[in-house]
Amino acid sequence: RPLPSSEVFVDGVALATSPSQAGNGVVNAIDKLLMPNVVEVAKSSRNTTALVEALGNAELVDTLTGPGPFTVFAPTNAAFEAYLAKMAMTFDELQADKEGLAQLLKKHVVPSGIMVADAERGVPSTTLAREELNLTKTGSDLYVDGVLVSRADLQSGNGVVHTVEAVLELAPTPTLVELATAQGFTHLVSAVAKAGLTPELNGMTKYTLFAPRNDAFEIAAFALGDGDFADFLDRPDLREILEYHMVAGEMDGSGLANSTFASVHGADLMFDDAMMMGWTTVTRTDLRATNGLMHVVNEVMLPPSLMDVLTGDTTLKVLAAALSAANLTEMFGWPNQGGAMYTVFAPTDAAFQALIDGDDSIADEDALLAMPNLPEILKYHVVPGKVMAADLTSVSPLDTLHPVAQLTVAGRPDQPTVDGAGLAAEDIIAGSGVIHKMDVVLMPVAMTVVEVAAEEGLTHFVSALDAANLTDLLNGTDQYTVFAPNNAAFEAAATNLGEDNLAGVLARADISEIMKYHLAYGKMMTDDFVTGEIMSEQWTTIEVKADGAEVLVNNLEIFDANAKAVNGVVHTLGEVMLPPSLVDVLSADDDLSVLVTALMAANLTEMFEWANTGGALYTVVAPTNSAFQALINREADIADSEALLAMPNLAEILKFHLVAGKVMAANLMAGEVDTLHPTAQLMVALPESGPTINGRALEETDILAGNGVIHKMDTVLMPVTRTIGEAAAQEGLTHFVAALEMAELLALLNGTDQYTVFAPSNAAFQAVVDALGEEDLASVLARADLREILKYHVISGQTPAEDLVAGEVQSEQGASIEVEAADGEKMVNGAEIFDADIQATNGLVHTLGQVMLPPSLMDVLSADEEFSFLVSALAAANLTEMFEWANTGGALYTVFAPTSAAFLAMVDADNEIADSDALLALPDLAEILTYHVVPGKVMAANLTAGSVDTLTPPAQLTVALPESGATINGNALAAQDIMAGNGVIHKIDAVLRPVTRTIVEKAAEEGLTHFVSALEAANLTDLLNGTDQYTVFAPNNSAFEAAVAALGEDVLAGLMDRPDFPEILKYHVVSGKMMADDLEAGDISTELGMSVEVTVADGEKMVDGAKILDADTNATNGVMHTIGEVMLPPSLLDVLSGVDRFATFVGALETAGLEEMFGWVNKGGAMHTVFAPTNAAFTALIEADDNIPDLVTLLDLPNLAEILQYHVVPGKMTAADLTAGELSTLTAAGNLTVALPETGATVDGAALQAADIMAGNGVIHEIGVVLMPPEEEVSEASGAAAWGVAVALAAVVVRRV
Repeated sequence: RPLPSSEVFVDGVALATSPSQAGNGVVNAIDKLLMPNVVEVAKSSRNTTALVEALGNAELVDTLTGPGPFTVFAPTNAAFEAYLAKMAMTFDELQADKEGLAQLLKKHVVPSGIMVADAERGVPSTTLAREELNLTKTGSDLYVDGVLVSRADLQSGNGVVHTVEAVLELAPTPTLVELATAQGFTHLVSAVAKAGLTPELNGMTKYTLFAPRNDAFEIAAFALGDGDFADFLDRPDLREILEYHMVAGEMDGSGLANSTFASVHGADLMFDDAMMMGWTTVTRTDLRATNGLMHVVNEVMLPPSLMDVLTGDTTLKVLAAALSAANLTEMFGWPNQGGAMYTVFAPTDAAFQALIDGDDSIADEDALLAMPNLPEILKYHVVPGKVMAADLTSVSPLDTLHPVAQLTVAGRPDQPTVDGAGLAAEDIIAGSGVIHKMDVVLMPVAMTVVEVAAEEGLTHFVSALDAANLTDLLNGTDQYTVFAPNNAAFEAAATNLGEDNLAGVLARADISEIMKYHLAYGKMMTDDFVTGEIMSEQWTTIEVKADGAEVLVNNLEIFDANAKAVNGVVHTLGEVMLPPSLVDVLSADDDLSVLVTALMAANLTEMFEWANTGGALYTVVAPTNSAFQALINREADIADSEALLAMPNLAEILKFHLVAGKVMAANLMAGEVDTLHPTAQLMVALPESGPTINGRALEETDILAGNGVIHKMDTVLMPVTRTIGEAAAQEGLTHFVAALEMAELLALLNGTDQYTVFAPSNAAFQAVVDALGEEDLASVLARADLREILKYHVISGQTPAEDLVAGEVQSEQGASIEVEAADGEKMVNGAEIFDADIQATNGLVHTLGQVMLPPSLMDVLSADEEFSFLVSALAAANLTEMFEWANTGGALYTVFAPTSAAFLAMVDADNEIADSDALLALPDLAEILTYHVVPGKVMAANLTAGSVDTLTPPAQLTVALPESGATINGNALAAQDIMAGNGVIHKIDAVLRPVTRTIVEKAAEEGLTHFVSALEAANLTDLLNGTDQYTVFAPNNSAFEAAVAALGEDVLAGLMDRPDFPEILKYHVVSGKMMADDLEAGDISTELGMSVEVTVADGEKMVDGAKILDADTNATNGVMHTIGEVMLPPSLLDVLSGVDRFATFVGALETAGLEEMFGWVNKGGAMHTVFAPTNAAFTALIEADDNIPDLVTLLDLPNLAEILQYHVVPGKMTAADLTAGELSTLTAAGNLTVALPETGATVDGAALQAADIMAGNGVIHEIGVVLMPPEEEVSEASGAAAWGVAVALAAVVVRRV
């Protein structure tokens, strides 16, 4: 039957016929078998419920119920659980990121039908996520990306479903930069990096990037005139160009056609229906990155240039025409080689019309475009670089393309002005810069402030600048605002300043201060002024009142404003402004009212006002009101302030506070400073705490006035013209002055440094005679410690009596003085000050009734518990008096003071000292104690290495100065420079025992009789009994007895008679004193000239393998260490054997049986000088004679011993000992001939290749020839071979000579 007119569809399948009725229903015929879709297949399984929920949340159900076909790899619920555990997230968290979830699920969907059987055929497997799946088949099993398909080929009406046991993870998605790198866009990546955009395109913010291919960049570089891509990367506008390829957010390819997007640069991208923008075509879309999308384009896109924007703006037509007329368009368009960026302040057409209307010389627009200075005017509107409106206020002034003229930026940050004109429109973006519209044409100014002033007719102002040496400043590049008085103002100022004429004004000393008061740093147009104060270059303030268009400066009207200059602006005034004078500033300070009144009473105010002819500058040291009150309180003859003002010397006192010229605190220099007082000078000191005047600190500094500067202080200074020494003499302290002279301290206290001196009266000096154990005053003045006593009366700085407070003050001697204050009285060390504050130019004198004595050595030792045993020992030895004050002559001492612990350690270490009582009863206790005392006062820093005399002659202390600090007889100073009045103490942790014997005497005392005999036999006794310091490694008697046999001798006498015996003993002697602790692993040079080796192992020290048995035996001239062996220096045989180049010679000696004579086991100990041929010399000899084919033949020569002995001379002869002539050898066959040409000694014509190779039993000189005895003396028994050798050698020698 025919179908009804309207079709009916079931699951998209049309009914084939009309419904057929049946008894229990109706039948509709269709032409296709109906099957569930892939989503319904997934819904039908309990194992994929998570997938179904996720598909719904990701809004993919509609897609997957479409016609398809689709292949869905459906993760089971267990697969989702495993994935969530791995990602450490919940299912809700997974679904919250819908975009990410959709991308993940798309990875499981292929937009085609793939059955298991299809996998073998390599069917396409690109997923909706645009990722390829790796399908592999093993047997009947299908794997997708390595994941097993657990149930396969679940067919549906629109595809197939395969259940998988794991979620297929997305491949790591690259950032836009990484994507570009992976796609081979290397030029784009390089450009992004050079432009500093890599962080943005690698970041989290999403962008759409239009990516030009590499060839597009090469073409663009050529098109823009850059030459090559490397030059393109250096363009300043590179970032602008690249930002034109970036759009914020993701714009996928489906939405590009017929669309407009705002680029990050600011200019729009507009694509037509073919996804083209001009000639630029999008060739590939939707390359996904983690932070956006990338579309490939065939060209580098250029944003609209400045000329494009200007030309396209109907309000800027005249500017565009002007740029064309001035030939400036090319620099603002594309291409522009180099890619310079510009900021254009663009006058509108109305601005140009206003210029034409306001200037009669410009008839019309044609005349405007024909102006000869049009290029300079236009360039004045252009600033290099891209400056947005928000950045304008921070860059004033702005350099322009005009060769000299600059733009002035002012106004508020939100409303900037340029040369006083606001912006009509701002931040109009172009590819090569930015445009700000203006309603005015700006005219460049190329004159400096000085030139502008001259052009304005301000001639007196220009002359004044020159007189003030300010012309160069205002012709420079720094920007200034200048308030310039006109000519009439300067003429009126002459009268106001007390001058006769303008020349007098310009000649004033203060003209520079006056002129600086008219200058302010920076360029301020009248629109920039606000009510308040601005700082002048004179560093006093100018008051500004700004009320609308009216601006007053110090209540003066600006009647010709805003005269622009390249380095600032000039505002003309009708008066010369005068900064506050000294009197003005002083009068304005309530704390200085008494000073002002005093200046008036003394008729001194006029000199500090402006009407003072000549305009002198002054520095005022200004006493405060409290300072004047303190003076009244201190001086009995000044009853009150009225009496103060009536003082006859008030003017002199005030002038003592005045210095000619303007001296800032930073410019004060230590020393005397002239004042306006006729004779008295101020004394300036510069301690770290700040400058002082006559010892008093400045309370406040650098209070500026127009004609000088003020420094406040809390003291009234009284003019003084005498030094401390002179003041003491004038006060009758004659003994004190005499003592200063004897102690050579008068120069110090007559100098410029400030001191406070506690000066004993004459009676005090008389009284101290007995206390010091002297007979009369002359003896007191002759004492060695007088200087220390007097320095104890001096403290640094100026301290009036009223400033002395209870406590301690440091004296120049180093010890402290105790100050007591009670009932208004001040005492120092118990001595009352009975005449205080005697002023001097360099300090103060306070008179005392007694001579103060600093703590003596005994006082200091007794006060320290660590020295309690030493104090007892000094008392037991009757030595205390010498360290107290009552010691005639007043000697100074340096005491190396052992602690009580050191004395107890001495008792423990010496079995002969039973206890501390026994120690105090030692008969030599006094000698031990005085051994710790050095005459004079020696601070630790003044110790010098070497021997130091003590009070126990001839015993000396040995001072060493290692990096760790000074040592005394090897003992470090535990504390140093403990000061006393009559010396200094250095604490040590050992009791030192005096030594009065030499090394030889100590050796005898120690029982080293063989060593003493050996020294005598070797003529070394005098050396080791002398004063030079030595370290001796002394073999004990057993060592000498063992050495007899070791050296091939029969008896000890034979050993000592050996010629080489002195050499052996010198090998045991080292110059200088080295205690065992000073010995370190390594070599030490001996008096023989050869080194001994010191080794240290397990705390033991050995010398050439000989153990030190008894160390550190002190002697007056060094130290001795006893060893158990006689050390033998390397013998001739040792030295020769140790040098490879003498190997042949040594072998020959052994073949000839001569080696023993060069070793140590040679009875008699002969010394030899060996002229040793090298291996090369023997080789040359063999090569020169056919009869000697090899070394074996040479060594078999019957006269080998005779040849070798010809190289040996009896005795030890260094190269310096050689004299021209013949030398006897060990063979009777002949003598060696020595010659001494300028080139160096020769032996039988052979030069010494190396001389003075030392050995214990001789010396070696290296030669390069084997020497042969004279031919006529060669034995006939030597045979033909020997004759051949002789002849060959002669030839070799001749050739070498």
